[in-house]
Amino acid sequence: MTFSLAGVCARTGQIGYAVTTSSVCVGARVGAIGPECVVFSQARTDPRLHAVGLAAHAATGSAEAAIGAMRGAAVAPHWRQFGILTRSGAALHHTGASCLPECGGLAGAMCLALGNFLGSAEVMPAMVATFEATQGPLAERLIAGLAAGVAAGAERDPLQSAALKVLGSEGIFEADLRADRSPTPVDELARLWADWAPKAAAYRLRVLDPDSAPPSREVEHGGRG
Repeated sequence: MTFSLAGVCARTGQIGYAVTTSSVCVGARVGAIGPECVVFSQARTDPRLHAVGLAAHAATGSAEAAIGAMRGAAVAPHWRQFGILTRSGAALHHTGASCLPECGGLAGAMCLALGNFLGSAEVMPAMVATFEATQGPLAERLIAGLAAGVAAGAERDPLQSAALKVLGSEGIFEADLRADRSPTPVDELARLWADWAPKAAAYRLRVLDPDSAPPSREVEHGGRG
């Protein structure tokens, strides 16, 4: 009962994903990012399988090997939904036979949509088309794609939570945001991003050059307080 969107920005090299569902705290359970790929374990989720997929891809460089390893390690794989998007744009997915329709995956240009128990067959095509058509930072493209999925039918139960994670250069996460319980979690995720986006560069500088980084009061309050 989840839908997600992974994407890669060819211009910046950033890789990330956005996800939403009708249960709470989806960011604690669905999605993981390695240096070269995003992996998903969703439907009846087992978050432990993310590490299995990332390790298999790191060892082999193969999306097929990653999906195969996750499926092979899964308890009751018929309830599981797996996906992988690599930094090169290769995308694969698996949907078990017990996952609730509408369900499945759809690959686009440098993106992968995955979903189950969806409100319509248009959710995944809307996410992919919007991601491909949207300009700007990867985080904004992912949120726009997720919002398009909501508008196209979302899932059958009311959404409660959403999450966004984007990995940038030097192994630094450019965004790691969660709306853990909200009546409009994708809107809340967009609000969190709008607040975080102008601050992200300052917090990146704290990692790379802390002597040059501005103080918190300047970043958070424009120098006030």
